[in-house]
Amino acid sequence: MKPLSLSMRLKRRANRMVRQPVSWGLCAWATLLLAAGNHFLIEAHVAWTYVPLLLSMICLSMLGWAIGSAGNAGAFGDLLRQAIDVLPEARLITARDGSTVYANPGFKRLMPLMPGKVELAGIIDLLDGDHAIEEFKRLQANARNGIGDHTEIPIRLTNGSREWRRISVAPLGKPVGFSLWLMRDVSARREMETAQRKEFRQTFDFVDNLPIGFFSSDQQGRFRFVNQTLGDWLGVSPEMVRASGLGLSDFVVELKDGAKGAMSLKGADSKPFEVHVRQTELYDEQGQFVHNRCVVLREGIEFGSVATERPSQNSQKAALGFDPRVRWLFNEAPVGIAVLDLDRTVVDCNRAFLKMLGRHQDAIVGRPLFDQIKQDYHEDATRQLGKVAMGTIAAVRFDVQMQTAKGRMLTVSVFAGHMEDEAGQISGLVLHFIDATEQRDLELQFTQAQKMQAIGQLAGGVAHDFNNVLTALTGFCEILLERHPKGDPDHQELQQIYQSGNRATDLVRQLLAFSRKQTLRPKIVDISEVISDLSAMLNRSLGETVHLRIEHGRDLNQIRVDTGQLEQVVVNLAVNAGHAMNGEGEVIIRTLNAEINEAVEQAHDTMPPGQYVCVEVSDTGCGIAKENLTKIFEPFFTTKDVDKGTGLGLSTVYGIVRQTDGYIFVDSIIGQGTTFTIFFPAIEEDAEAPKEEKKAQPDLFDHADLTGTATILLVEDEDPVRLFGARALSAKGYEVLEASSGDLAWEIMKSEANNIDLIITDVVMPGMKGPDLIELVRTQVPDMKVIFMSGYAEDVIPEGIENDPTIHFLPKPFKLKDLAYKVKEVLGEI
Repeated sequence: MKPLSLSMRLKRRANRMVRQPVSWGLCAWATLLLAAGNHFLIEAHVAWTYVPLLLSMICLSMLGWAIGSAGNAGAFGDLLRQAIDVLPEARLITARDGSTVYANPGFKRLMPLMPGKVELAGIIDLLDGDHAIEEFKRLQANARNGIGDHTEIPIRLTNGSREWRRISVAPLGKPVGFSLWLMRDVSARREMETAQRKEFRQTFDFVDNLPIGFFSSDQQGRFRFVNQTLGDWLGVSPEMVRASGLGLSDFVVELKDGAKGAMSLKGADSKPFEVHVRQTELYDEQGQFVHNRCVVLREGIEFGSVATERPSQNSQKAALGFDPRVRWLFNEAPVGIAVLDLDRTVVDCNRAFLKMLGRHQDAIVGRPLFDQIKQDYHEDATRQLGKVAMGTIAAVRFDVQMQTAKGRMLTVSVFAGHMEDEAGQISGLVLHFIDATEQRDLELQFTQAQKMQAIGQLAGGVAHDFNNVLTALTGFCEILLERHPKGDPDHQELQQIYQSGNRATDLVRQLLAFSRKQTLRPKIVDISEVISDLSAMLNRSLGETVHLRIEHGRDLNQIRVDTGQLEQVVVNLAVNAGHAMNGEGEVIIRTLNAEINEAVEQAHDTMPPGQYVCVEVSDTGCGIAKENLTKIFEPFFTTKDVDKGTGLGLSTVYGIVRQTDGYIFVDSIIGQGTTFTIFFPAIEEDAEAPKEEKKAQPDLFDHADLTGTATILLVEDEDPVRLFGARALSAKGYEVLEASSGDLAWEIMKSEANNIDLIITDVVMPGMKGPDLIELVRTQVPDMKVIFMSGYAEDVIPEGIENDPTIHFLPKPFKLKDLAYKVKEVLGEI
């Protein structure tokens, strides 16, 4: 026997604690509060986001006390573990030596370690850069010393992409010395922050080097910010003057009478120079003073043909008639700038603004700004600019959408302020435009990913539970149909129940496909053969008035897909195409090789460069409205009548394609038709050859010999499913040993190991899961034959077991003949 691992020792200790329910409840209460409290303190600057987590842990602890007092502490432990397993963040518990005690499925998603690597030590291989390695080692050292800490570090994935993880560690259970690790994906936030910092830096450099002085001051007149130009005029560095607590009044030599804002300042060479100062007071939403913002214009710098000491009545022209230095900075500014009169007509604009819209100056200057803004944003823009024009506020920020010359829609952040003439009256507006399309897209992608993940988890969980229900429902119905064959008075009613169960099974399969948690059986296939085999069925489905045309490319590469799921994708798209044409037109299916040299973006997906096999499904139908193109793959969205579609068809297609590492894009023109284009990664020439197809399973109720005499251990926590399986196998002559949990199955194995020929076990069970049971069994009987039953097997099958050719899968819901046939096949009797 192998020495007990750390996890087994902890398990035995937990079993002893179960015998003392009161002590167990106190330990659960104390440990959970300690973990939550440490985590709360580690991330205090965002602690409010963890209040629900802290409260939920306290509630779970109290539940543990109640259940522990009743002698059911083991059930609570299972419940607590399941609650942690479904969290999207990674959770890891390690001992003082760094060995792993527990890792939830979220850890395997966020930290895809190489096979055979220990969870914590293997993270080092993912870290990107020496600084990241040093930061992680610091966390490890603090964890060993019982100190909570956190950091954000980059990792490099196997596909070469770079992502960011926020990693926190908190001590657990002194003096035992365990540590709780929390890992979260913060890549989207880091990308947005990087883009914002870049834009801010560009804008700051522009303001800092303008040939116009600029400063802001507090209520006492002390400098808060001074740009480089004004610092050079005053003969001090911007950093020095800010630190000194000085203000503009400390440099004033003389105030000029009769001219608003005119004064003399002491310069770098101690000689005075004449300036005009324009001051604006800024207030927050509550009316509280924030700071003064001031522009300093130095006499002697001509703005066009008009000097600063003689402002022109046409202040817009005066402000725009820059000398060559100012004109160069205006034109080459990194952000778009436009100057408007009070009628919102564009008086002038710089090159960045023209480049942003892809238009010539003649198409912008002298025309209303709103010609470039989408109609939906006119009302809000009018309201915001009106506030500035009336002097209600000094500056305002708002977002609009603007259309480029090529028809692309940009999301633009607008910063608007006003200009004043010599009398201090508002005479125009200055608008700065920053292209925020990329940032907005990142926000939308992040929001969409969160939404789809939440819906996917819900759909996957519901589908998994329904699979258990449907397995028992259709299974017992089959048993009754065998007892009540055709001609029996009850046969028709039983047949209706059976068919309804099959329809429910198809719906559950769609939910699993959408959530990408179905169990796929991928193999290398020639896509032309698959589509050719479907042609007869597609012609029948489309009807006589719809012409089907199939065009195959030459020398197509092979792909690795689940053939059944690929067929479902093609059939679904073809049938949808037929509906879009109201039963009359042409559906074209094309296959071809595609070499993608640059990343392709559409909606929320980005396809990397590479070799692909492409499938196009086109129709000549009504097309899809532009506003619906980004929604068609969302679950339950449909343009069909309420009684003619569930809204799961295209979301199912999307789920299957993405789970197969493929991509699907759509192009549509109203009144001309729609094309769905699917890209599957091509398989290298030296990849393994396609496996031979297994024998077709016999039809339901045929007379194939599915009997046997072997001894089977059936492990299933759902009583109806286990009862159906046991009855079905017993009826075929097998001796069946039943176990309602992995722990009971292990007890049976210890005494009956030599008599058992096959183990059929569920994957997800309370307590010891199916894969854990098989790992234990293999230590005693290495060649034990195994069949896993699973509603979905994603993220719950260890990689070593998943790739074991001696282990087989039977997806739920399964029928009686599926179970009997799979048993005969695994036992080698077919």
